Amino acid sequence: MRNARRGRLLLATLALATPACAGYELLDPAVGRGRSIAVPPAQNDSSWIGLEAPLTRFLRNDLQRQLDLRLEGESPDLLLETILVDPLRHGRVGLRGGAFALGSVSVRVEWTLSDRSGAKLASGKETRELEFVTTLEQQSRTTYDQIFQSVSEKIVLDVAAALRAADRSGS
Repeated sequence: MRNARRGRLLLATLALATPACAGYELLDPAVGRGRSIAVPPAQNDSSWIGLEAPLTRFLRNDLQRQLDLRLEGESPDLLLETILVDPLRHGRVGLRGGAFALGSVSVRVEWTLSDRSGAKLASGKETRELEFVTTLEQQSRTTYDQIFQSVSEKIVLDVAAALRAADRSGS
């Protein structure tokens, strides 16, 4: 009796757990199929010179490491263009003397993936805001690095999905 009860409980638990996991899919590195991709430096029209470098570096590294894509500048199969929009830094909690104990940074990254002919395969916008504590020697630049790493990971997932969809449709 006790074993039958445990068995039913185990089956019920498995039945509930299975649908919750069914929506996840692993990133298939073969989706890139050895194609070449160009990732020019992100467009940065803000007064923060050099802010585009970490995002571009993260994207290039993640695309090569997670997908079977090669970086190439001359006649690539794919082009990934990014734009930094409204990078902002705010002081959230002020201290005496004008300094801040808590700050935040925010940015929106717009991106477009196109093929060799210029046809758009996918595009998106990622907005992030992150707070940092200045008393822990965190800075807005290192906080932006954290944001760009997160944005890069999301863009790579979206690029993989776009390549998979293009392959299925025969493009």
